[in-house]
Amino acid sequence: MGCHCLQYTVTPVLIRGTMAAQRYVHGILQPHLLTLVQWLPRAIFQQDNAQSHTARVSQDCLRIVTNFPWPARSLDLSPIEHIWDHLGW
Repeated sequence: MGCHCLQYTVTPVLIRGTMAAQRYVHGILQPHLLTLVQWLPRAIFQQDNAQSHTARVSQDCLRIVTNFPWPARSLDLSPIEHIWDHLGW
């Protein structure tokens, strides 16, 4: 999982192996994302359309988080790849 914040440095999280929905929720969303969102109340989260990201358990966990839709093009917004280009990644 990677996170891009203009005001804070966020350490990437590396989890080896298959990323099933339960593992995604318990290994990334709950301990990292939800903690980060508490510190950044106006944060907007975006994830891709991976199966573990779209599973019901993942979506239920994200109900309290403001989400950018995927693909972002559907709202005529810049997709995450354009943000990476802007940041020089």
